[in-house]
Parts: sequence; C-alpha cells; structure tokens
Amino acid sequence: MPIDHNTPDPDREDYLNIPIEKCVNVPVKQLELIRRLGIDRVYDLISFFPKDYEDWSNPKYISELCDQTVSAFSAIVRQSPSLYRKGRISVLQTVLSDESGMIRAIWFNQPYYRSKLIKGQSYLFRGKIKRDGRVFEVINPLFREGGSEDIPLVRGIYPMTRGLTQNRIRSMIEKILPRALMELPEPIPPSILRSEHLCSAPYAYEKIHFPDSPRALEEAKKRLVFEELFLILGGLRAMKRKKSSSGKAVVNKPDKGATERLQRFMELFPFRFTPDQIKVCGEISEDLSSARPMNRLIQGDVGSGKTAVAAYAMCLCAACGNQSVFMAPTSVLASQHFANLEALFRTVGIGVELMLGSTPDKEKRLIRERLADGRSQVLIGTHAVLSEKNEYRSLALLITDEQHRFGVRQRGALTESGSKDIHTLVMSATPIPRTLAMILYGDLDISVIASVPSGRIPVETYLATASENDRIYGIMKRQMDAGRQVYYVCPQIDSEDSDETFIATVTEQYDLFRKSVFPSYRVSLLHGGMPTDEKDRVMRSFSDGLTDLLVSTTVIEVGVDNPNASLMVIENAERFGLATLHQLRGRIGRGPHRSVCILKTDKTDESVIKRLKTVCKITDGFLLAEKDLELRGPGDFFGTRQHGLPTLRIANLYRDAGLLSRISEYVDELLVKDENQPGEQSVKLFDAFCRRFGAEMDKAPL
Repeated sequence: MPIDHNTPDPDREDYLNIPIEKCVNVPVKQLELIRRLGIDRVYDLISFFPKDYEDWSNPKYISELCDQTVSAFSAIVRQSPSLYRKGRISVLQTVLSDESGMIRAIWFNQPYYRSKLIKGQSYLFRGKIKRDGRVFEVINPLFREGGSEDIPLVRGIYPMTRGLTQNRIRSMIEKILPRALMELPEPIPPSILRSEHLCSAPYAYEKIHFPDSPRALEEAKKRLVFEELFLILGGLRAMKRKKSSSGKAVVNKPDKGATERLQRFMELFPFRFTPDQIKVCGEISEDLSSARPMNRLIQGDVGSGKTAVAAYAMCLCAACGNQSVFMAPTSVLASQHFANLEALFRTVGIGVELMLGSTPDKEKRLIRERLADGRSQVLIGTHAVLSEKNEYRSLALLITDEQHRFGVRQRGALTESGSKDIHTLVMSATPIPRTLAMILYGDLDISVIASVPSGRIPVETYLATASENDRIYGIMKRQMDAGRQVYYVCPQIDSEDSDETFIATVTEQYDLFRKSVFPSYRVSLLHGGMPTDEKDRVMRSFSDGLTDLLVSTTVIEVGVDNPNASLMVIENAERFGLATLHQLRGRIGRGPHRSVCILKTDKTDESVIKRLKTVCKITDGFLLAEKDLELRGPGDFFGTRQHGLPTLRIANLYRDAGLLSRISEYVDELLVKDENQPGEQSVKLFDAFCRRFGAEMDKAPL
C-alpha cells in the first residue's frame, strides 16, 4: 500500500488518541468486538500487529511440498469439484496438478468454493500439506487466480475474536494508517537507530501491516521488537528514578534501644535466619534509613522465609516509632499472616491489627483510631488497607505479598498520598527469570532469597496416568486416614463441549469424590467462579483442618498455607506451565510430613513428557522458571494478566534476551545523560511509554 509520509497535516489534533469509531464507520456490535481486542484508539489499531502472515511470494512445485508445512503453490484444477456431506459437515474436493505432480484439495464447510474453482484454470493455492505414504493432500487451502496482482503477496493475519473478519481489521488499518503515520512520534534517539541499524517508525508501522517483501517485513519486525522493549524498560526505569529522586520518605535510623529491641525480635523466631535472609535484611535496613523511598522486591521460592524478612522490616520501622502496612491478595492469607506474626510483635510491644473487607464497620473504626493515635504500629489485611478512611500517625512502609497479583499502578496507591512518600517492599513466591524480572519489576530494586531454611522436606513429584486412578485414590485414602489433608487440582471449572480431549473439571471431580469414591470423607469444592466470601470460607475450613479433601482449580496457587496438607494430585498437568506446577506443589511440604505431588496426564507426546519430567527432577523454582520461559513463553508463564506486566505484542523475552540486555544499557545511558543535561529525549520516551502501555496498567486489577 503506497503511503505518502510527506503530506502536511491539516490540523494538529492528537489523531493517535482519537476513538476508533470517529475515524471509521463501524457497526455498534462490531465496535464492541473490536474493543474486546484491546482496540479503543487509533494508536491501539496501528499497534495491533499481525500474529502471522500469508506468504504467497515464493510458490513451490507440487513435488517440493513437505508434510505438515504451510506452503504456496501454483496448480491447475484437473477435475470439477465434487461436493458431499458427512452429517452436518460438507466436504468439497478436487484434484490439482502442475508439471511435477498432483495433489488432492479438500475444503470442509466451504461449499461456496465449488462455483469459484473452474476446471482447467490455474490458481495460486496456499494451505497446510498432509503427505503420509500414498496420502497427499492440502486441507482448506486459500486460493486466488494466478493473475490476482491487486492482492499483496505477503498479507498479515491478525488475532481475532468471533464475529470479526480479517478483512474488517485490514480495511480499518488501511483507512487510518496514512494519517496515523504522519502523527507517529519517534521515541528512539537517532544515535541508537544508527547503532542498531533500525528503520524509522513510519516505515516499520507501514510494513508490519502491509509488507511489500519479506525483507521489508523483517526490517519492520526488527525495529518494532526493539521499540517495544525500549519503551517498557525506559518507562519503568523513568518511574523508578522519579520515585527515587523525591527524597521525602520517612527515615528509619534505629538508636541503641531500638537496635536491642530489634535483636530481641529476631531471637523470637524458631529458626536461624539463612545467609540470604540476613543479606536481604541488610539491604532493607539501608533502604529504610534513607530519605530516598525504597522500592524493593523480595523474590524467593516457596518456603524461603520472605515473610520473616518482611516482619523484620516492620519491626525496624516500629522500633523507630513508625508504622507499616502489610497487604495480602486474599483474606485467608492475610489472616494466616496475622495469626503467625501477632504473638511475635506483641512480645516486643508492637501493636498489630487485622483489617479485611469483611471486618465489621464498628471494628474498622476502632482499628482506625488506634492507627491514627499510634497505639498500633502494624496493619495486616487485604486491599481494604488501601481505604482512604485509614489514617496513620506515621506511616513509613507498605509491603505487598504475592506481588504478581498487583499491577504497577497499585504499588503506588498509598505512596501517592500524604506529605511523605512511603517505602515500598513487595514479595513474590513466583520465581521470575532475570530477563522477565527486568521488565516486570523494572521500577524496583531486586533482592533474591535463593536458599531454603534447613529442615524443610523437599516435595517428591511423580507422573501418572488415568489408568492408575485406583492406585492414586488408594494413596489419597491412606493419607486422609492418617489425619493428613489432600489437594486435588483440575484445570477448569466446567466441561467444554468443543474440546476434543477429556479435561478434568472441578465440578465433575467434586461430585465423583463426594458421591462415589470418598463418600465418608469431608470433601470441599473451590474455584474462581465462587463468591469471595464462599471462597474464603472454604479455604479457612481447609486451613483449620475441617476438610479432608479440597477439589480446586489453580485458585489455591495463592492463599492457603496448611502444614498438614501432604498430598497433591494435579489433573491434566500438561495444560499448566512448569512455573505454575511448581507454585501449586508449593502448597504442600510446609510441615514435618513427607509430601508427594502426582502429575496426571494421558498425553504421550515426547515434548509433553519431557516437560513434566523436568518438574519431577527439578525442585529449584528459579531454574524451572527459566525452563518454562524457554518452552512456553512469557504469556503462558503467567497464565493470566493479573501481574501488571504490559502485553508484549511482538517481542519475545526468551528469544530477545540478548537484545534486552543491550537496550537496558541504552536506557541507563539515556536517563543518566538526561539528568546531567536535561533534554527532550527522556520526555519523548516516557510519553511514548504512557501512550502504549499507560491505559493497560491503569486497568491492572487489584
């Protein structure tokens, strides 16, 4: 598509931020579907990159076509297409040939092609080849007449939702792109463009949608991958520097008495701190003693002792006369933290409170009074702790547990109010590979607790199939008879008729166990579709030992800490990432009992078995996370978008790890230079970051 980049702009309105419906005529129903794809503005549409491409540019001879490849080839229709039905499915088929051979073409549920395929005429075909012994066919191929020069030889295929067509998206982009390219800013400095041999922004955005050659497409991809990572790293680093330069945080420098009080607190723990814990406590102490607001992540595997380090930080603040807030993602987890820490805090004279969404209003008022006059120094709770009604005498520290459940914006919910900034400490038991941590926590300093306290018994992990159900049920029964508790995890809530393979559901499994397999045991059901109060009740019942068997989805990944649980069975384990499986099995092995995790799968694919055996062999969460990122990619690594990580539309954090390191150096040089000699470049960078990712981060859920 020829585009004139030099046409003068008729006015200076911010065209890129105009709602899409003001630029193209879209029916209301289709507009709702388009918004479901994350497209609200002009900029969203031109940044909606194809996920793949139809490449018609290099057609092959039929004899060159290979099994399981998608290929283009030129051929003559040798037979008039025949049409017949198999039940509700229509089947259209014919034979195609060229000078090198013949191939059968089959279309399912596309009977209208019968009149478009003329015997004896030549067409250009493109489709998936099946070549197995005597079977040689192409399934549902696209086709065009040999002289169809008006259709591009390389054409984008976009992520789609039911009710929209590729042509609708293509036509919308074609209409708005010429004007959008004239408005498109250049966030990458010229020196970096030259060093990396990158094309301009207008050229990249044009060719990613409408490439006129494979080479042009590769140039566009190279530029846009770099831009995407550059914007994320640069934007988050700029946020970090802005926080660090404010210099308004409460200073926590303990005197001799406070130091002795802190030492007594450390001695109350029933274990000795590991070298990693001691190191991280030192980093936190240094941060808290500075007027520069702390923004630190504690990253540690399940059972590494992050909560103990967080308790140390809260005690340090309290010893210096200041207050802390500890926020957990679920009320059950918040209650467990309160139960574990209350006695320790009160022993050294620190007042501690628990505030949940379900806490009665009268009790909340009393808690607020004690916080406001300083009688209480620590508040533990869910996001209810962010209430504007909460007032503090001297709030110094905010701690969030299971950080990937809170977006970047939510980290600043408390820190953006009041005359003083607040030190921020965030924790995650989800091991994050270094390349991913650079993005996800680009606005934070990172501390890692790699070692696990001595005495913790590793969880044994084994593979099994559905044919071994009787044996598995026997193991579950013996554990429950011994007074232990069991998790049974399923990948989904209800069955999906469209799924060709059997997928275990919590509702079906719960009914089977409750009615047939374990009728005399206390079986409970838990999944994300249940009301919050009901989920909390079920998790609390399991934690209190009132449930023998908990049948659940991955909602247990965060929120249940039960040292009496010694067995976990995970159905359809192949559907989970390695990091998720590791996170799930971290729910067991928290007590003195031998603990076993059984991964069930009926898949026989070599790649599936290799992945699951990796979980069986490796207990190091960080190593598994690296493997997971390599095998499945960052989207599958998390499984949901609750972590606050901006969506990567074209970059791949495993493939582009080396590029990420170079970009990190460029960003640091740019921001340092801008500090010493203020210029426009960092402003351009941050504006581009906000344009691309700002709305997405604002929508990140608590």
